[in-house]
Amino acid sequence: MKKLVVILLILMVSPGVWAQQESESSAPSKKEKRQLELEQQFLQTQALLESRDFVLEADFLQDRYGNRVFVSSIINFIAIDSTEAVIQIGSNHSFGPNGLGGVTAKGRITNWELKTNEKRKSFRLTVNVMTNIGLYDVNFSISASGRATALLTGLRRGNLSFEGNLIPLQESSVFEGNSI
Repeated sequence: MKKLVVILLILMVSPGVWAQQESESSAPSKKEKRQLELEQQFLQTQALLESRDFVLEADFLQDRYGNRVFVSSIINFIAIDSTEAVIQIGSNHSFGPNGLGGVTAKGRITNWELKTNEKRKSFRLTVNVMTNIGLYDVNFSISASGRATALLTGLRRGNLSFEGNLIPLQESSVFEGNSI
């Protein structure tokens, strides 16, 4: 009789244990959730880049010596609109040729090369822009989340790095100054 009661108790408890283990294993872990989120961000960023309709709103600018400055993303940006690009540097404290304390170069994109790294979930974009004030090479390094660094070089010595987020052009709040 005792054996029968023990066996009945084991049979009654065991389905609950199996059900609990099964429900725990079907829920995604934190790592799996992060992977799914990263994959979704990667696909969104890829679609944004392939649309060729975005703005890198810079939070920081850095010169060739490593001097890094916090800047206003409204007036410091690189905008890509299909076959045209706008590169703008501005300052809240001075006056420049563009009316914003800096320079605005608007021109035609002459070369576009996008490379995708599936393993690291990142992108490399190389763009050449021909403007009235010179020819510029812009090399973007972009993470899956849309955080980007763009290295701007021209025909003269030196370079300038823009660091910020990629935003769809329609959602951007940048203010374009007068181009030279």
